Amino acid sequence: MLSALSNDTGCSSSSHQGTIEVLVSDHPDAVGDFSPFEVELASVDLHPAGEPFKTGWLQLQPLHEVVDLTEVVGADSVLIIRQSIPAGKYDAIRINAGEARGTLLDGGEIDLGNFSEVGRIKLSLADGQTVTMLVDLKVQSRLDHSGQGYGLPLGRTTRIPRP
Repeated sequence: MLSALSNDTGCSSSSHQGTIEVLVSDHPDAVGDFSPFEVELASVDLHPAGEPFKTGWLQLQPLHEVVDLTEVVGADSVLIIRQSIPAGKYDAIRINAGEARGTLLDGGEIDLGNFSEVGRIKLSLADGQTVTMLVDLKVQSRLDHSGQGYGLPLGRTTRIPRP
């Protein structure tokens, strides 16, 4: 699940900048099959609304190079981005992973390799505002489909205002 949590900091700035925070968690689907399941974060990108979708992405630098999804299941999460960006509207987020790999509880290894996942969002960032995005990566079992293994899609996109 991808959620946007808004927290107006109450301060104004003449630079027309806001702060984006991105947290990662894992929906408790098939991540319980692993210990650990690590994702190397190459970058997290935001797409400004109105730009051509193949271009215009704003690249953000992760605070952590590797996240073990077995440690951020359900309500648990880890902050991977806290960065000042231009105020404005954004319509998509992209997670670029250098690699995603896990060790199954029975000792087997799964390597999903490099991947990029995109989720649609509706995000407005005002001058001086902080917006927190919760990105739900879902280790998903596809073992019930012939020839399939595990996948790591982004969950649904929802916006939840912060109290």
